Amino acid sequence: MNVRGTTGPAPARPASSRGWLTRTRARAGMAGMAGITVMTAALTGCSGDGPRESPPSGPPPVTASAGPTHGTPTAGTDAAGHLVAHAAGSVITWYAAPSETSARGQLTNPNQQGAPLVFAVRRRRDDGWLQVMLPVRPNGSQGWLRTDDVWLSRTAFALAVDRTAHRLTVTRDGRTITRLPVGIGTGNTPTPSGRFYLTELLRPADPGGPWGPYAFGLSGFSDVITTFNGGGGIIGLHGTNRPDLVGTDASLGCIRLRNADIAELAGMVPVGTPIVITG
Repeated sequence: MNVRGTTGPAPARPASSRGWLTRTRARAGMAGMAGITVMTAALTGCSGDGPRESPPSGPPPVTASAGPTHGTPTAGTDAAGHLVAHAAGSVITWYAAPSETSARGQLTNPNQQGAPLVFAVRRRRDDGWLQVMLPVRPNGSQGWLRTDDVWLSRTAFALAVDRTAHRLTVTRDGRTITRLPVGIGTGNTPTPSGRFYLTELLRPADPGGPWGPYAFGLSGFSDVITTFNGGGGIIGLHGTNRPDLVGTDASLGCIRLRNADIAELAGMVPVGTPIVITG
């Protein structure tokens, strides 16, 4: 189901009474809101309250390779946070390895949802190459970009979802800020496990609808649903109009939070932030 929204900045909200948000926002500012995209998007199965028949399969997935490592690499994570690459042009070309002369693929900027294209950086080399996580199938795909094609930022935040405990843990600079209950996919349409990152922040037109007031898109995709309303089966992290199902296995793969919780995350956590899903 498409998420439709209107243009303009996110509305101001009164200060939260929650200590973790007040302390963190004072340090981090409104980093998450700065990257918000208000548009039409297709997130997989976010509105479902239970399993549904899977749509037909789309085209074969793109297979990306991490490729061999050459030169002098540095990690994409250090004391200053996690490195994020933002596309500087209308097209980003990626390679299976820096040594390859032929491109493996291209991604358009903005992306299919209309959001600026970003990548979580895994490795940075001193010869002008970045190894990044790619928002393509199969999950876990990585590729190499030229540093000249992007601009860089950092995020101090990281997210972790424990599917067994139905819990989202938010950390900043390696310290736990809060733990929040979440709903996840059912046994027939599970939330995939793995390492991903937040690719976009969307604001639906109806904050009381199935996505709540905000929805983050992830770089991961459903292992069961390969196409959904014109999209490729993207997994989302969003609010819900069924808070009674938070803490249960109820979605088609997306991760659901209470609306108050997703609104607070949207005002704090920027795109590019890594998220690991386990359990």
